[in-house]
Formats: sequence, C-alpha cells, structure tokens
Amino acid sequence: MKNDIFSKNGRTELARKQSSVEQHDKFVSNLRHAICNEELRLHYQPRFDAVSARANVLESLVRWRRPGIGLFYPEVFISSAEDHGLIFSLDLWVFERSCIDLKHMQGAINPNLKIAVNVSALSCESIYYTQKVIEISEKHGVLLSDFEFEITETTHMRDIRKVLVFCETLKNYGVEFSMDNVGSGQSPLTALSMLPISTVTIDQSFVHGIGNSKRCEIIICSLINMVRELGMQAIAKGIENSEQYWFMREAGCNQQQGFLLGRPVSVGKIKPQLLTEPTVDSW
Repeated sequence: MKNDIFSKNGRTELARKQSSVEQHDKFVSNLRHAICNEELRLHYQPRFDAVSARANVLESLVRWRRPGIGLFYPEVFISSAEDHGLIFSLDLWVFERSCIDLKHMQGAINPNLKIAVNVSALSCESIYYTQKVIEISEKHGVLLSDFEFEITETTHMRDIRKVLVFCETLKNYGVEFSMDNVGSGQSPLTALSMLPISTVTIDQSFVHGIGNSKRCEIIICSLINMVRELGMQAIAKGIENSEQYWFMREAGCNQQQGFLLGRPVSVGKIKPQLLTEPTVDSW
C-alpha cells in the first residue's frame, strides 16, 4: 500500500514537471511568434538632466501585448529570450523600431532627441548584431550618434573582449554606452573598468532605500563619487517621490528618471511638454 502511494505521488510529480515544461515551451514559442509578428510594442520614458531640467534622452522599453491576456513587461520574458536564443532577434527588433520612432520624433518634436536602447550582453558579443545595427541605422536614415546602448545583465557576459569589440566598433560611429544596475551583482566592476562606458545607472534597490536606510544613502554617495572620478555620469532610475529626487540632486547625480518625473508612454503620446522636468516639491 505504501509503495503504491509513493508510486502515485511520483507519477503526479512527474506529470506536474512535464506540464510545466510544456507550458514553458509554449511560452517560448509564443514569444518567437510575437517577435516575428509585431506583437511587441515600445514605450518611451524621459530621462531628465540635472542642469537643464530637460529630457533629451528617452529610454525605449519593450512590452509584449498578448492577445486575450494583456501586457507583459520585460522581466517576464527577457530571461527566456536569452536562454532560448531569441535575444538577438528581440534586441534587433527593439533597435529597428527605435530607429523608426526616433526619426519621427526628431522631425515632429525635437531634432536633438536621443534614444537609450537596452541591449543584452549576449547580443553585444555577436558580430552579426553589430553589423545589423549599422545596416538598420543606414536603412532608416538615422545617426548612430543619436543612440546610447545600455548594456544589461553583464553577469551573462561570456567574453568581455567581444563586447569591447562591439563597443569600439560602434564608438567610431559616435555611439555612447551605459551600464545598468551598477552597485549590484548584475554589473561587475571589471566590465566597468574595461568598456568605454560614459554613463552608469545606480541600482534601483539603493534608490528605494533613500529615507529608510542610511547604508543605502552612503553607498549611493560613494557610487556617485566613484563615477565622477572615472569621468562618467550617474543616472538614477526609479525615482518615485520627492525625497528620492532631492537626495539624488544634492548627491550630485547627473540624470534622473522615474514615475515621479514621467511614466513610459507610446511614441504617439510623446509631446514637447513631457520633455520638460515637472516641478517637484521640496522635502
């Protein structure tokens, strides 16, 4: 009797695992279909300069709208794209759509606008991706110097020398580079020391600790000082309240981005007034 119970439990667990695998395989198949069939969307979030109080840089943020289900954010599908070889197609789709939107916004809103594009470290290691970026920019008549590539998930970086070639090649076209989540385990300082990075993003977990954790505040100030000494600029993302905003300004952060200043919106909703920093109350 006991053996029957164990056997039944084992079969149940095996069936559960098989079902989970099948669901994941279907998810990946749906993602592949979405990349090929225009189910993805880009939203743009302004990044405000501390001196000019204007947003000349918009970060492109990919969304996946699944018919009958709703909107998926990157954290839901980026890892699957990286694990199953879809990240190259996804990153190229994001870049090409950003080129199309940038050309429209520069003509209709501000000729000086630039776009920050998130790119996986895995894509950066591919010569094919580098070549396609150049081809796509020429196809749509936009300047690569109007783009900033934000390298994400650097823990996935297998060969930093290949990423360096990617950066040096596009740097010749005027591209700038930033590194995401500095201060966390996702952005090794080795990469920061070797790559031609001009801006770094302070990890949001520290930003959210402002007002609650003295240690987070000390780490933020130390990171900003380090970035300044390296000749780079610091970006604070995830600014959600005035306390975070004013702390970052006083700490010397160069640029800020977050719901307090401007939410991500579709390209059709980008208006000139959205590129001027709103008035933020003092503490």
